[in-house]
Amino acid sequence: MNTEVFITGQSVPAEKVEGHTVVVIDVLRACSTIVTAMCNGARDVVPVPDMDQAGKIASNLDQASYLLGGERGGFRIAEYHCGNSPLEYTRDRVQGRTIILSTTNGTVAMHKGQDAKNLLIGCFLNIDRIVEAIRESGNDLTIICAGQKHRASLEDTLCAGYILDRLWDGQRAEGVSDTALIAFSLYDRNRMHLETALRQGSHARWLTSKGFEDDVDYCFQFNSLPVLPYYRENRIVLDKKELSLAAV
Repeated sequence: MNTEVFITGQSVPAEKVEGHTVVVIDVLRACSTIVTAMCNGARDVVPVPDMDQAGKIASNLDQASYLLGGERGGFRIAEYHCGNSPLEYTRDRVQGRTIILSTTNGTVAMHKGQDAKNLLIGCFLNIDRIVEAIRESGNDLTIICAGQKHRASLEDTLCAGYILDRLWDGQRAEGVSDTALIAFSLYDRNRMHLETALRQGSHARWLTSKGFEDDVDYCFQFNSLPVLPYYRENRIVLDKKELSLAAV
């Protein structure tokens, strides 16, 4: 399959989305938060790029049916129910509810990929399911790393490289983009000490310094939540066969 990786979500041409399987990666923390919320029984997640749109959607819903979640500058938006910490999205808080989520990088990247044939939400927590779904789709692949403030983020690029390593059985593939090879090579160089490398990233260090060390620890777990959230009709849902996991 043709494979492209975008190191940030700022400039993604339509031809790399339409007809493709697209995976959006925001390890710290939007995608990890969505995977967690869906696994804990959220009805769906509506990703929005800005707070105005979040407010408009919320105004049309029963107040008991939704939670507003999101961050600006890494911290919970004032008067929102939750921030962008996956640890806030517990089962007793989210089960059966719609999550309206707005974040600085992750939900913006999701909107860049919304016209994909398949748009999947990926992170380290569900990486095996992402790889399985890509293989099953048979489509050309585009990975969009959300990045951090219009720049590359180490953890997203390493996650993309990990996915490619699994897809390519540890060998460099032919006919793929330079950025795909960069992500694969970065992972390949760090595979034996991956968690150490992840913690060296600037965003991981910043979150730790601001008291979010538990989030960093949580988001760097591998395959702890084997679910596959995907985008459909302006919202993120789980495949029907996986709903039983969220009901436990």
